Amino acid sequence: MSAETLAAVADLLDDRSHHIEFNGHLTNHVKHAVIALAALGAPESLIRDYHKNYAQLTAYGYPLEPARPPARSIDAGSWREFLGQRVHFAAYTAFFDTEVARLGIAGAVLEYAPELLRGWIGAFTHATIHLGWAVWADHPGMTAEALAYLAFSFVPVADETRRGADTAAGPWDSLLALATAHAGDEDFRTAVRTIIGDTDTVTGLHPELGRSGLQARVAAVARSGLPQLAGTGRWAAGLDPGVRRAAVRRAVTRLYLAEPGDFVVLHLITSLFALEELARVLADESATARLYDLYWAGLRVIVAAERKIPAPEKLRALADLYETPGGDRTDHATAEFEFAARRSWLEDEEHNPKLVFVLRQWWNEQDWNAYRHAAAQFTRTPDLPPSFAEPPTE
Repeated sequence: MSAETLAAVADLLDDRSHHIEFNGHLTNHVKHAVIALAALGAPESLIRDYHKNYAQLTAYGYPLEPARPPARSIDAGSWREFLGQRVHFAAYTAFFDTEVARLGIAGAVLEYAPELLRGWIGAFTHATIHLGWAVWADHPGMTAEALAYLAFSFVPVADETRRGADTAAGPWDSLLALATAHAGDEDFRTAVRTIIGDTDTVTGLHPELGRSGLQARVAAVARSGLPQLAGTGRWAAGLDPGVRRAAVRRAVTRLYLAEPGDFVVLHLITSLFALEELARVLADESATARLYDLYWAGLRVIVAAERKIPAPEKLRALADLYETPGGDRTDHATAEFEFAARRSWLEDEEHNPKLVFVLRQWWNEQDWNAYRHAAAQFTRTPDLPPSFAEPPTE
């Protein structure tokens, strides 16, 4: 990381002149971009220009919206009252500002994140990303915003009282089992189609989920409790922590390479990085295993809801192609990452510098060519669905 550059643009992370969302439920990503661009060595002037231009017109074609004043106060006795109702973001932020000042970043994460991350898929994972990246950047104000956003957008990954068991030996075996079930089990495919075809059961959480489409589908599939998606992975607690971390990274990277540049799967990479940062703060194996279990359940929910489950034959072929990590630390590979980083500086779509940043971090730890190849597969801003012809429901 260019610590000097990040320090020089810290005022952009301090900035609270804009709301956390715009045009209803679209997430304000600009602080993620500031962190990623600084970490990739972008010049300060480029980062400042990006911030200014994003605020004026995002890649979706809409500007950011002004911050909203709190309509009430939230305190230690009431913070659970409005979870997932998409209300009182400013009041939540004020509450968590106080808590971060009282407890510090690590203390606030220890106190609140384990409960709030049960809903990590809310806001299509962006609240979780906001928190993990805030922790990585060691920024108190952004940490408070992220905890507030998790409360604001909370969507439970699963009903923990009725989860079965995923008996796979590890995340890759679990992903292959899901792909095999999806390819060969018509009842499973029909169940998923039925759920995402009728999301009225979850739009009652908030009508804006229905306007999103994507977020309603994800929430509906999560609420369904389908056993192929909701099972508790025994491997999350059973694998050695270092083996588990590497195995999950490899599985999600191959998943991205199964559909290179996919906007949905890219979020599973950047949110995994966030959860790894939070696990580092939690520094407790039981809590970390639970985080990985929640992450993996959320991943399965998201890929099912958004029809991103690859054919098992393709996954096996990718596993053969990208088999052994290591051996990729060459001058050519280093230069290729540098080119990817500089390309990402030019992108209006902020997910691309984030992708390069995360995968380069992982490659620095274990030089696997799949990380390098995936980092070059940029995404594009998706077209908004017809539901955006309707005004936001807030």
